[in-house]
Amino acid sequence: MPANRQNEVPAIEGVLANSHPASNKPFVSVVIPCYNEERYILKTLDQLADQYDNERYEIVIVDGKSEDRTRELIAQFQLTHPELKVVTVDNPARDIPVALNLGIREARGQIVARMDAHATPSPGYIRRCVEVLAETKAGVVGMPCRIFPGGNSVLARVIAKAVSHPFGIGDARYRLQNGTELLEAVDTVAFACFPKSLWEEIGGFNESLLTNEDYEFNFRVRSSGRQVVLDRSGHCDYFARGSLSELAHQYSRYGRWKARMLRLHPTSIKLRHVVAPAFVLTLLTLIVWSLFWSGALALLGLIVVVYLASALSFGWQMMRSNQLDWRTWILTPVVFATIHLTWGVSFLLGLFLPHRGAAN
Repeated sequence: MPANRQNEVPAIEGVLANSHPASNKPFVSVVIPCYNEERYILKTLDQLADQYDNERYEIVIVDGKSEDRTRELIAQFQLTHPELKVVTVDNPARDIPVALNLGIREARGQIVARMDAHATPSPGYIRRCVEVLAETKAGVVGMPCRIFPGGNSVLARVIAKAVSHPFGIGDARYRLQNGTELLEAVDTVAFACFPKSLWEEIGGFNESLLTNEDYEFNFRVRSSGRQVVLDRSGHCDYFARGSLSELAHQYSRYGRWKARMLRLHPTSIKLRHVVAPAFVLTLLTLIVWSLFWSGALALLGLIVVVYLASALSFGWQMMRSNQLDWRTWILTPVVFATIHLTWGVSFLLGLFLPHRGAAN
């Protein structure tokens, strides 16, 4: 970031409420990709219901032909909120970037708010993002994610803490809670508002990327000369995976498709993207070297001990600061290792092996 970032992203507390006179307020469309989201969809819709003026507001749900009660719950929500326009669009492909493009094409709004069925925005999230867009002239505005457990087990709680910890996910600003600036220009945000005209200008979401589509979209926004702004005046609650198998599957996809994206945009790479692959590559190299050189085995052991000690140290901190029980401390290294090894291995495979064209 340039040294004069605070001048580029002005502090605007207290002046945003009147950014849009009532007669000039833009029409806003919330677009939500979803598939089999009966556990979360009602909570998300209820939280979105009072986020903006109903006459200039709609929710577009792009459903991959859900096989659970998702459609039934959407219909139930529509009956209880007749004042709010809710549109359902079919997405036979069941791919998120396809869903986003389908929903945005259907959307009537000048401003698009990209949401998720697993996410619940804080009160005023949409209105505030629209106001910050107008005031800063940014390309994209979003808020931090607060990560919550995807289940009631100790393991689920540890996973939620690990995927919002710098040791687990690096310096992704929208996942970390230690920022001090109200507004900050960042590389990406998760659940963002942006003008529909910008989506049209840069060619929409890349449908060849079945994961990392948000980061790649925001990279093209920044490449076009606009800023991606993180606003810390609110937040969006997101529910993490609840088991190691779900976590491993998630980060395997993340790693593979991040590699695919970096093959398309090499200059988009950040240090956090290469730490886990470098760790995995170092381990594999030392394992091979140990067959010929005994010192490699000692070095391998040292790296594993340092990693384990670091993970246990962070696990102890999480246990004490969040008043969790001793099992948190024991499980933390397992969760961190699951994140780093699955991400690292899949990234390397995605970087060097031919593209397979599927996300699962």
